[in-house]
Amino acid sequence: MRFLIVSASMGGGHDGAARELQNRLRAEGNEATMVDFLQAFPAGAGTAVRLSYKWELRWAPWLYELTYRLWYLAPSMAGPLVTLIALITNRRMQRWCAETQPDTIVSTYPLASLVLGRDRLRGKLKVPVATFITDFAVHPLWTHPGVDEHLCVHPQAAAQAAKQANGPASAPGPLVPERFSTALPPREAARTHLGIARDERVVLLVAGSWGVGDIGRTFDDVLATGRYTPLAICGNNEKLRRKLQRRGAGRVMGWTDEMPILMAASDVLVQNAGGLSCMEAFAAGLPVVSYRPIAGHGRENAVDMERAGVAAYSRKSDELGADLDRVTGPDCERLTTAAHAMFAGDAALDAVRLATEPLPERVSSLVPAVSKSPHRRRLAAAVAACLAMVYGGLTLGVGVATAKGVGVTRAPQGTDAAYVAVRLGSNSIEDPQLPTMLANAHVTAVVDGELATEHPEALRRLRDAGVDIANGGWGKHTNMQWRRARADLRRASEAIETATGLNVRVFVPVRRVDGFDLAWARIVHERVVVPNKVITNDVPSTVKAGSIYVLNARNADGPTTTRMVKEINQRLTSANVTTASFAALG
Repeated sequence: MRFLIVSASMGGGHDGAARELQNRLRAEGNEATMVDFLQAFPAGAGTAVRLSYKWELRWAPWLYELTYRLWYLAPSMAGPLVTLIALITNRRMQRWCAETQPDTIVSTYPLASLVLGRDRLRGKLKVPVATFITDFAVHPLWTHPGVDEHLCVHPQAAAQAAKQANGPASAPGPLVPERFSTALPPREAARTHLGIARDERVVLLVAGSWGVGDIGRTFDDVLATGRYTPLAICGNNEKLRRKLQRRGAGRVMGWTDEMPILMAASDVLVQNAGGLSCMEAFAAGLPVVSYRPIAGHGRENAVDMERAGVAAYSRKSDELGADLDRVTGPDCERLTTAAHAMFAGDAALDAVRLATEPLPERVSSLVPAVSKSPHRRRLAAAVAACLAMVYGGLTLGVGVATAKGVGVTRAPQGTDAAYVAVRLGSNSIEDPQLPTMLANAHVTAVVDGELATEHPEALRRLRDAGVDIANGGWGKHTNMQWRRARADLRRASEAIETATGLNVRVFVPVRRVDGFDLAWARIVHERVVVPNKVITNDVPSTVKAGSIYVLNARNADGPTTTRMVKEINQRLTSANVTTASFAALG
């Protein structure tokens, strides 16, 4: 039988699963051709897609988190996206199908699955289509009603996929080579090969082939336990490898093909994405801890794997040591047994089954007839729709998402503190008692760029008293989103730095945040803090830990500002809640 496997060179996870599927099918005497879906795009466009995804993960995780969550908030937006991608990849996809004449097509990449499902539903494909979902969490873009079967790594994921697609889904388990299970080297031999002492407790840190995520802080947090040695695999990220090697502690490696030996020698895997290395650890019987997960699928995979009982999720740096003790001790057998149970079937056998079973035609009466309008008109409409989606996502969509905490700094879970700031104005900032009072109360002073320009001496008094200072924007606003965001973040930050010599690290907006603000915040290295409540006059009688409060004293005088700060401190003290400045938000 002949199989076409469609993957994408977006890190190692999609290709790794596709390659293992190809090997298994060929081992049984089948023809299996693997293609890169990104090569179906016009010249250079596929590379741009890959590089933009890599850039988002490394430099703008808030943007990836935003786009990832928007599909949950507005799944109907997938229609124009699929239409556009299908139009520009259709010719190459048809050529691949004509050349291979497959009995079954299997996709390991969500965008390819959407296009294949669309064509299957419209009757353009006469052979069954399967999607192998490499993630534990099933994002809406992973499923399509036109796909004949969704193959998942766990029954929990299969149930979610079946619900989303309203169609068949099964859980054959991860696609992992035998060298991570039955062919795994003995622990002592692996440790001898790597020069690891018998009693050394080794934490294997992985961050995918691109080495993305907050690996530096994870490395330091493992070192800080005092009883575990981090062994970091940096993939192709040479900059990260050199950075960690300068620590002069732990172990650091770049790209390696010795992952089975490394897993055999380690005590626990700490990961941040829930990708291929995580599945390999499940096969190797190595307990897994998710820690500082990357945006989007990384966080969702961490939650879902914890819920399924196959991995732990450590959420705080001061709890990491205890969590490592737990998964290498009393919880080790429970976690590894649950993970081993995932390997219940074989996705290759399911692909063969789909090729041999009679399947009904997947033509839906709900699909509208193909438009007879000119190709250019359809393409222009799809492009316009996607551009509208991008603009809407950067403005309205980001506003909705940030209201739910996406892309902005939030109070840490389980904290016993409330975070308080006061937005100052020209009538209050010159009060000579203000700096000492704010410093003693642990309250952040939020100042805008115009105030910094007009009252530089007052800002220096705040600085000298040790008051935490945050950027409150520029002051006056324009309707041009990009220029407004630039003024509020770069121009205002420069004004505060000119007045005080300080590099502010927090932006506290007075309006709804949009994607342009988040982009500029990333450029100037500022965290965006959106308060839970803005208090203008009277402090509410009920205050609680884990909340972020901003006292709006922009039009108040010094005594009124002092009164508001004292009142909220009294309320918090009465509720046994500590007052903390925005600098403590991390």
